[in-house]
Amino acid sequence: MDGVQRLVARRVEKMLDALAAQVARGRTGEEVPTFNLTLHLAQGIRLSGVLIDYLPREALLLASAKEGLLSRNEAVTYVEFSSIVAVTVESPAVLNQVPFLVRPALNKEDLLRHAERLARGLTEQFWPSESQLGGQNMSFEVDWVELDTEPGRRALEDAMNAVTHALRLIGREQNGRDNIRRIARVKFSKGRQMAATLEGDTGRVSIEPSASVPPAQVFRKGLSAGL
Repeated sequence: MDGVQRLVARRVEKMLDALAAQVARGRTGEEVPTFNLTLHLAQGIRLSGVLIDYLPREALLLASAKEGLLSRNEAVTYVEFSSIVAVTVESPAVLNQVPFLVRPALNKEDLLRHAERLARGLTEQFWPSESQLGGQNMSFEVDWVELDTEPGRRALEDAMNAVTHALRLIGREQNGRDNIRRIARVKFSKGRQMAATLEGDTGRVSIEPSASVPPAQVFRKGLSAGL
């Protein structure tokens, strides 16, 4: 699912417009991804191949491929656009290279508000009386050095969401509520890899923007090791 969560829904014709624009750039010599599609037609037929060309709302051209490679001997299929009811994209991670199909990264202010909401939600879930009695809520803090870039903010948002899920998993374990209470804050900063540790009452999460965010279980294991 890496990156798929960031994709946004688009009408079929608008999605194909965006992919065709990428293909057109490839014809000029620019390096662009190859889009392997399966077209679902109104007659119940499925056609698969590599997108070669698209005439908006009129026709689409697919080329068959072997092992993702095109050759002069492969067949091509011309498809009436009106017959297409849905499109499946193989290896959808390539769509992350098409800005129109990807949710924009949150800005710094949005991420700070998001961090506050996540931390407050954890506090209210596992010790709701803490804030009511004037106690200190759990906090998420960010060292922005080398993270205030679009890749950095994307990775930071994904890491925050995964760590929040990891903390909820810890909270559901035996003695989980007591363990969660021992974590006063979680600090996110740039690192050489995606990892989480617990030092005293502080969870430390390192973020490498070019790396994939690991599953929440990986963060849970790292944080639990210090409890």
